[in-house]
Amino acid sequence: MSATKQQAQTFDMVRRLKVADYLTLSNGESEFMAIFASMQQRVVLAYLLVFLGYEFDRFDGMVARMRNECSELGKELDSFSDLVSFCVAPAVTLYCMGFDSLLDQAVLALYVLCGLARLARFNVAAQSVPRDEHGKPLYHEGLATPYAGLLLMTASAVACWSERAEDILSGTLVFAGEWYEFHGILAIVVTMSIMMASKRLHIYFDGGYSIPAATALVLAGCWFAPRL
Repeated sequence: MSATKQQAQTFDMVRRLKVADYLTLSNGESEFMAIFASMQQRVVLAYLLVFLGYEFDRFDGMVARMRNECSELGKELDSFSDLVSFCVAPAVTLYCMGFDSLLDQAVLALYVLCGLARLARFNVAAQSVPRDEHGKPLYHEGLATPYAGLLLMTASAVACWSERAEDILSGTLVFAGEWYEFHGILAIVVTMSIMMASKRLHIYFDGGYSIPAATALVLAGCWFAPRL
């Protein structure tokens, strides 16, 4: 029996899971719950669960470095969890809010695919990004999927809380003499998709703390402010 086959047979995933990996799995579990909440039209709850998943995603890397638990298994778990958390969950939320026309579905599919492509590129080319003396990347190559997902979920939660979701769902498009349901606001989703997939876009801004803090403040302001 070759060494490769023997290693495959003796690979025990449960025993190889570290503390950081369980945090990553918690991220994925939060996002599945967010998807279920979106399907029940509980968009604000879905946002809170995505926010929780973002925090799990942020802390799993910190814990992995602190405990020296970085591994290929953890890297793959992190990528799959991020795909569900910040690509699939926001797309499902927007679909459940009413962005469900054929054009909407094409835009949401583009968003998920661009997020998937960015995560794959990150796994392959992350080490090629210049780093500072502490080993931290000097910039993000393209818009990070956690930032994109959290921003979309925040906008969705604010729209539902302020009861403006129906206003942004209005819109039609005439093509070849036929009327089609078209939501122009999804141009923002297209833009974010392109930003995620872009290799030339270098974002020097580190939003690890500022973006979740800003989204939390926005939602808190909506919570305490009277609905329009």
